[in-house]
Formats: sequence, C-alpha cells, structure tokens
Amino acid sequence: MPPIRGRARQLCAPFSRPARGSRPSEGSGSSLTIEQIVAIEAPRDFRLHPRERLIAYTAEAAGARQLFVLAYRAGAASFPTQLTASEKGVSEPQWSPDGRRVAFVRDGAIWTVELDGSRQQRVSEHPAGNSMPRWSPDGRRLAFISRRRGWSQVWLLDAPLPRRGRPAAAPKAPDPKAVSPAGVDVEDYAWSPDAQRLAIVALRPSAGYRERISIVSVSDAEELPIPAPDGAWELAPHWLADGSLLFVSDAEGWVQVVRLSPDGSSRTVLTAGERDHGEVSGAPGYGPVPSPDGRRFVHAEMHDALVALVVAPLAGTRGGQASQRGKPRPASARSRGGSSIQPWSGVWRTVGWTPDGQWVAAMGEGERAPQDLWLLPVPGAAPSAARPRQLTQSLPAVLGPVVRRFLDGERVSIPVRDGLQIPGTLWRPAANRGRGDGKPVPAVVYPHGGPTWQAYRSWQPFKQLLVAQGMAFLDVDFRGSTGYGREFRDANVGDWGHTDVQDIIDAGRWLQQQPWCDGRLAVYGGSYGGYLTLSALVEEPAMWKAGVDLYGDSEIAESYRHGDRVGRLDLERMMGSPDGASQAERYRRGSPVYRAERIEAPLLILHGRKDKRVVPLMSEKMVEALEIEDKHHEVHWYDDEGHGWERRENRRDAFTRIRDFLKRYLLEEAPPPD
Repeated sequence: MPPIRGRARQLCAPFSRPARGSRPSEGSGSSLTIEQIVAIEAPRDFRLHPRERLIAYTAEAAGARQLFVLAYRAGAASFPTQLTASEKGVSEPQWSPDGRRVAFVRDGAIWTVELDGSRQQRVSEHPAGNSMPRWSPDGRRLAFISRRRGWSQVWLLDAPLPRRGRPAAAPKAPDPKAVSPAGVDVEDYAWSPDAQRLAIVALRPSAGYRERISIVSVSDAEELPIPAPDGAWELAPHWLADGSLLFVSDAEGWVQVVRLSPDGSSRTVLTAGERDHGEVSGAPGYGPVPSPDGRRFVHAEMHDALVALVVAPLAGTRGGQASQRGKPRPASARSRGGSSIQPWSGVWRTVGWTPDGQWVAAMGEGERAPQDLWLLPVPGAAPSAARPRQLTQSLPAVLGPVVRRFLDGERVSIPVRDGLQIPGTLWRPAANRGRGDGKPVPAVVYPHGGPTWQAYRSWQPFKQLLVAQGMAFLDVDFRGSTGYGREFRDANVGDWGHTDVQDIIDAGRWLQQQPWCDGRLAVYGGSYGGYLTLSALVEEPAMWKAGVDLYGDSEIAESYRHGDRVGRLDLERMMGSPDGASQAERYRRGSPVYRAERIEAPLLILHGRKDKRVVPLMSEKMVEALEIEDKHHEVHWYDDEGHGWERRENRRDAFTRIRDFLKRYLLEEAPPPD
C-alpha cells in the first residue's frame, strides 16, 4: 500500500562528511545498537521565513514534536527557540506572509502563534480533522484541507488579525467555506501570487485516480481543469509571478518539469532525458521550486536510488521548447545550463529558496547521515566563496565512529525471467566484498513499500546492523517502483502479487548464484513489502529460511473493502474493482492467504491495532490460516500504533524482534539470553 502522507512513512553543530570508503580500525568505535538507532530523531517540517533568515521546523521535545524557530545568520552562534509546549505533537508549520505568525496543525486542529510565542490560538477544528494550512499571499485568508463534508476539500477562512487588543478569553473561530469541488480528493494546492486562485492537485475518477491539476477561483469556486494526456500524472504545482505554473508531468514517459503559460495555451518542458525529475507519489520536497526573482528553478533528479538537486535557468524557454496546446516538446539536453548543488551524493529534497535567492534550503540524508537541513549556495547567485552549510545535526557525536564503519551499498542489476533488468542495492559484510569473498553468508531480500515508491539509499541504519550480524541485505526495486520511468512503474498494474513477486523470487535466485552467498535466504518487508513477503513465501516456499511481514496485506479484495480511502483508490487504480468477474480472479490470485498451506519458512508478523491503511484484519486472517495449517509463526500487536511505528519503545521492540528472528532462523544461531 502507498506510504501515508498528506493524502495514501542536536542543532547547529559542525559536521564533517566522512571520506567515502574510509574504514577506521575495529577499536575506534563500538558496534551499532538498536538503542542508538531509535534514539536518533531528525527534525522535519522545515519552512523558511518569507523575509528574514529564520527557519521554522518541528523536533521532538519531551516525547512530542514541538515547533521551533532557528536563526541562520552568518557568523553568529544561534540556538533554536521553542514556540510550543504540549503533549500533542505539532506538524506542518507555515509562516504568514508578513512573517509575524506561524500556522500549524496540532491534534487535527489549525492553530496560529506569534513569533514570540504569544497569542497561541486555535482557529479551526473539526472531528474530521484539518491539515495543510497555507496563508494567502496577502495574509487575509488561511486555507487548509479537511474532510468535514466527506471529501478532502480546500477550505478558506479569514485569517486571525495579529496583535489587535487583548485576546478574547474564548474567541469564536471564523466559519470556513469550501472552495474546491466535492467529488474529488485534493492532495496538494498552491496559492496564486494575486491570492485570487488556487492550483489544486486531486485524484480524479475520470483520470483513473491519477493526480491532475486544475485552477480554482477563490471568489466563486469555479474550476478550470488543466488538460493532460491520457494516463499522465501531473502534480507539484508552483506559481511564478507572471501567472505561469511549474509542475511535474510524466506525459512523455519520464517525470519532467513543465512550465505552463499564464493563459494555458502552451507548455514548455524544462528537463529531459531518461530520468525521473520528481515523485508521482506526491511526497513533499520532490517538486520544482522557482527562485524569488523567477530566473531559476530547482528540481529533483533521480538516479541509482539517489536524488540530486539541480538548479537551472528559467528565463524565456531556454532548456526547452514550447508547443501550442498539443504535445509538449522536451528539451534537447538535460536542464540546459543546470548545476547540481548538493555537497555529497544522497537523497536530497527541496525546502525552498532564501529570500535573496542566493541559497536553496534542502533536506539531505544518506547511508551515513540522518536527515538534516542544509543551505546550498546557488552558482551564479551566491558569493563565489560560499560553501554548503549544515544547519542542524541529528547524528550524536558518539555515533560518528560507528557510522564511519558503515558499508557502501553496491548498485546491482538483476536479470529476471521475462528479460527485464531489475535494479537493486546490495550490502554485504566486509569480509565478503574482496576477491576471496570470505566465508559465504546468508542474505535478506527486502521489497519496499508502496508499491509506487523506490528503495532510496537513505538513512536506514537497521540494515547496517543486520549486515554487521553476518547477513547480506538486498533492496529490490521490483517492477512498479518509481524512479525508472512510467513504463516500468506501470509494469505491475493489474498484476499485484504475481509479476512483481516473481522479481523478488528471481532476486533471491540471483543471490544464491553469487559465490559469497551460502544460499540461505529470508524475505522481509513492510506494507506493500510485507504483502510481497507473504506472496513470495507462498509462491516459492522452499526458497526461504524465514519471512518477516510488517503490516502487509493478505487478502487484497478484503483490504479494498476495509482499508482507508487512499489505499482503496490506489488498489482500484492499479487492479480495478474486485467486484468484476475478471478482476475478482486477479484479486484472488494476488491474495497469499488462500495459499497459506504452501508456506514452509517460519514467519514473523508485526502489526499496529490502529492501522487504517492495511487494517489488522489482514494479519488476523493470515494468522488464522497459519493456525489452521499448523504453520510455525510468531505474531505481535502494537495496540497504540497505526501504519508503521511512531513510538520509540515500539520501534525498539520491533527491531529487536526482527533481529532475533533472523538470527534464529536465517543465521541459525541460538537466541540471545533474556
């Protein structure tokens, strides 16, 4: 199932990036522990002040995420200011245009607070919840998304006035009104510079529940769809001052950045090449963002499970060619004149431009670095002597020696039965990386969640811990993954749990053919990866020594009927409705619960009782089938978790259970003492 997001997963210290491939001596640091992994809590939700050198963000404080503001003035020491204090976590901060207030979400309600922490007030709440607050550019209105009328619609209310008299003891919240149409679910939206229109991104039945962009008038809610080719995803809109629009589209087969003229008469494709330049999942930070003066834009470029940030010129039509309402013509070269700005290879996402347009704020993470905020100088705009600056530091110093011992992932291409080449990233113990390849070791095959996602080479230290225990670890970007073009991404449409699980099985066979692998295999994944784990166990039962399923589907027709709306629409887009005769057969073929009697490997199942995406019924049905067939399995429920683990104690418990299970059944070692 798709990762949960808005719609469908320590500060100011200097940082030195370890030399690539460096290996300190064994005695230079202790081994990585699960306690250390779960102790790292990266800040997130970064938002740049519209005028000053300030950044709002959220970070954990006393067990809940709170709102902080950090100044990033050059040459001056700075400490963050905590603006909120509550038992409920804070998310999605948004500056007002004058920079005097911040809107945010807490416990499903929209709040605002002054920059000095005063006049904190709740401005809108509803049992259906509220999310994604965004001020109009003139500061007069506040927009947000709510399902209070049964659809994810954009609602508007008059923004609270700043600092006018004494706050009322019990202020009456203004009444909001819906401006986006009923019948479609809005995933994202952006205000026009004149505050008169909204560009909204919505899942539309007429587009096969793909994301499409339309323009909505704020005054009368009139909607004007932006025409898109059949089958295309178009999302991540950003306005320019002249009324034109930047967004990403996969109409040409790869996700490219497109500029739409103010009157909608022509499109210009600003990027090119067989690489994706955005995420169709709609995850934040992957869309194009224009500079304040409109001369440049920054965009993502995916390659080899990494994400680079590229700044390219935007003036005129340089870098692309326009077309009149028809099929847009791509640029003759990739982002002509563009420059990559990240200081090292990793997974980078855009936060925004500084007001002077000289720097891009970005979140960066990699195999050796958890997510942190950086300021990246823009070539041709920043001073020539400017260098990237890291503004937050999530990695405790005590883990520096440990992280420097992490092993680099190796990119591999795996041939599968129908001739496709399936990409992946492989980690194997140090003793198995040389010419002698050491003593052969077992391996873990890891299908990612989604399925419309990819296995990024990001901060995932638990994989390194397993490798240190003596296992190889293979991330598999099976067909259906993002980052490799639309044809590859759509290759499992109508075929869940069949051709994609064959990729997982063929990846296992490829591992067994390697001289450093002893042939013992486990399969382990979460969400859609958990579903593929179950599917692999029933499809090729003799191959596996162990399986670990985290909140995966077991009967996808029942998941369609009982899961949340985002998951159901994702299933319908890719598999159709299970009620039709032809689809019903595909749904049954793709449901591993009906073949539970084939499972041979011990199976660990972990699931949250509050999961709405993959409901607990999915694991309950699988456990029932395993018990009927007298199969060896272990199951553990987390009563206070949903789709994934948020609480630190639960993450620690889950990692411990997974490690011990794999050591017992894959490495065939005795379990550690209690």
